[in-house]
Amino acid sequence: MADSTAPRPGRPSRAESARRRVRWLTPLHSVVGLLQLAAVVAVPALFQELAGHYAAGDESLVLALVFGITVTLTALRLGFAVALLRTARHLPPGIEGRLRRQARAAASIGNALFLMLLVGFTMTALMVAAAEGFLFGGTLEEAGRALGERRREVFVVALSPGVAFFLADVVLLVSEWFLLPLRVRRGFWIVLDLALLAASVWAFVALPFIPEDGDALQLKQATLRLALHAFFAWRLVTRLLPPFMRGLESLGFRPLVASRHLRAKKSGFLAAIGGLSIGAVMVSTCMLVVVLSVMGGFRNDLKQKILGAQAHAVVEAESGDTFEGWLPVLEAVRAEERVVAATPVVRGEVMVTSASNRAGAVLQGIDTESARTVIELERYLSEEVGGRGSLENLEHPDRLLRLDPGGGSSIFDLGRREREDDAPAEDDAGRNEVRDEREAIERLLESDLFDETTGLPSGALGEGGGALAEVPPGRLLGATGRVAAEPPAEVLPGVIVGRELARTLRLFVGDELEVVSPLGALGPTGPVPKVRRFRVAGIFYSGMYEFDMKLAYVLLAEGQRFLGTGQGISGVEVKVDDVERAPAVADALRGRLAGAGRGALVVRDWQELNRNLFGALALEKLAMFVALGIAILIAGFCVFATLTLMVQEKSREVGILKAMGTSPADVVRIFLSEGLLIGALGALLGLGLGYVLTFATERFGIRMDPEVYYIDRLPVTVDPTEFAVVGVSAVLVCVLATVFPAVLASRLRPVDALRYQ
Repeated sequence: MADSTAPRPGRPSRAESARRRVRWLTPLHSVVGLLQLAAVVAVPALFQELAGHYAAGDESLVLALVFGITVTLTALRLGFAVALLRTARHLPPGIEGRLRRQARAAASIGNALFLMLLVGFTMTALMVAAAEGFLFGGTLEEAGRALGERRREVFVVALSPGVAFFLADVVLLVSEWFLLPLRVRRGFWIVLDLALLAASVWAFVALPFIPEDGDALQLKQATLRLALHAFFAWRLVTRLLPPFMRGLESLGFRPLVASRHLRAKKSGFLAAIGGLSIGAVMVSTCMLVVVLSVMGGFRNDLKQKILGAQAHAVVEAESGDTFEGWLPVLEAVRAEERVVAATPVVRGEVMVTSASNRAGAVLQGIDTESARTVIELERYLSEEVGGRGSLENLEHPDRLLRLDPGGGSSIFDLGRREREDDAPAEDDAGRNEVRDEREAIERLLESDLFDETTGLPSGALGEGGGALAEVPPGRLLGATGRVAAEPPAEVLPGVIVGRELARTLRLFVGDELEVVSPLGALGPTGPVPKVRRFRVAGIFYSGMYEFDMKLAYVLLAEGQRFLGTGQGISGVEVKVDDVERAPAVADALRGRLAGAGRGALVVRDWQELNRNLFGALALEKLAMFVALGIAILIAGFCVFATLTLMVQEKSREVGILKAMGTSPADVVRIFLSEGLLIGALGALLGLGLGYVLTFATERFGIRMDPEVYYIDRLPVTVDPTEFAVVGVSAVLVCVLATVFPAVLASRLRPVDALRYQ
């Protein structure tokens, strides 16, 4: 009797049927899994829109849409996973991919249930938050807080095995890629490259290169453009690498052997550790250039802020005292060819006191007309950078008595101005409406319906006035007319203070403060401090804490009068045409002043004035270079291990080459070329990745809290010299790490290499 399990003539066997079914089940299962993952990721990404529709009364539609799509995809994925698991069991034992497909199907079942759990938890948070009224902003964070501590703990407990299933599914999905036929994989990459090319061209034409500040849509578009260009560049490099290696082989015997060693697919282990060596060099190089660029950005940002509030050079007395006869000195300084502007200044340490606090400061008397051309005080007073007031208030202090509460010069505008800056331009009609309502209220207060003495509605106090009759006239709202007006405020000299000092003293533009100088007149009991009242004419913001906390500016004449310097000044501040050439200009000024008979004066440039600060920054940058350079050394050790193992594995080939007449020097050059190729490829990839990261950070910006860091975004400066130094260093380390394996290979005797082969 014939065997019933044997395949009938003309019909495939069970194993062959299983192979055919697996071929189409595997890609379908992967596609459905990716669709389910995309649907699950879309739920938290679109949570705010879903919450808006849910709160608007479309509860059934939102729940049906979300659960309908995710449940359908989950059911399809589970069905394909079960079918793949059962079909893979009928594959012959030992066939490539049998165990891999079974493990992928099992992990996919757990991952599908985990992703469905995420959707269920998210929608539960939405329903609970909507029922309890927590959806003020419609964010996922608000919904998570509405769930309570107990439900969040349950979710965290369920999250741990789910993450394990997800990671296992991802790893097995990548491994399944290599089970596909070669022509399928090549076709996939061709289609992907063509799609990337079309997307890159479209992004280059349609999307913005640099987003406008504050425009979230343009930021997303520019980020998408950069991502498409970076991915396309990576694919272009991988496409051009094989032709490059083939071209390298045509250059000679030594490059041919070195290239063939690196491209050999016979030893998977060596190929893997070779790839790890290139990856280690790439990551360490990228990390080093990014850190150096960020530190360089901090240095440049700090330099700009210092040079904005400080002069490029200062001419002052050697003892630090004041000096007279400064007009010829000022003219001599201005006569220097590379000097752009110069201004006199007098300074002294004082104590500043307000109604609520006190603090130490450095009072500087300036000539506003020439100071505008030397320091950027006027820009620091603008509202765009966070300042208040103006230099005109300092020049005309009587204007401080006529401040407009809505004009951006006083305390009344601090909160309103910030709200208006955040509002769109379409709110102009609303602001006009508020202004009309204010004028209507003022007309109502001036009408006969209100008592001129009390400012209350007529008859509101009754005949006797009640208890309010004892209130002094004019102390109630709107009291005008018959009440005697308060005496006019005294016109006080103006002073401009930094924002941190104003915050410490709780000062606003128009407030009074007292300045105390220890250098006062001599009294019966000794020196008597000099005290004078000033009025805040402006609040500047430079971004440097030391400047914003310590500096206070007054007019030059007021500073000389208060500090008791007579006609003397503390120094002449100078601005040059090139800040990097300030030391040379300082040397020229020393010679010019010595020729004019004022050799007792000293000239110091900005680098000398801030030597300790910039020295510390340079030392920190060097330390970071050395510390992160160790990562490149570790990558060099990886190259060392790779080449050592390659020498051991390629000993037979090396023996044959030496038996054919290859000299030991040529063997050394072959392995040095391999180290050079590994280092060059890793360094180029690392520099390219580092440039993309620094470019994105520089153009798009990483937002930072200015209240903590005094900068609103992470500063980055791309220095081509640093990139070149890091790249050359990485290549040199890799080449040096190859020397010992190369010498070891050159000492190999052909008889020893071929003895056991």
